Amino acid sequence: MVTVRFYTRRGCHLCEIAEAVLRTEQARRPFILDVFDIDTDPELADLYGLLVPVTVLPNGDEMHYRVDLARFRASVFTS
Repeated sequence: MVTVRFYTRRGCHLCEIAEAVLRTEQARRPFILDVFDIDTDPELADLYGLLVPVTVLPNGDEMHYRVDLARFRASVFTS
């Protein structure tokens, strides 16, 4: 099963929307979603501070702010 990493922070409206999109996709077709709060790790906060939410696809590509479903599905559900 593929793993998608998701970087977020509390109080981030765009993060809540993006996570809801990912959870909906996860309910349709299973994948592992690893969620990281960047504010619990100074290195992550430095790296992703103004870019959250960040969705890291299995191939390492990143999507910032919003989830592009076509790109997401092509990366996660296509072998």
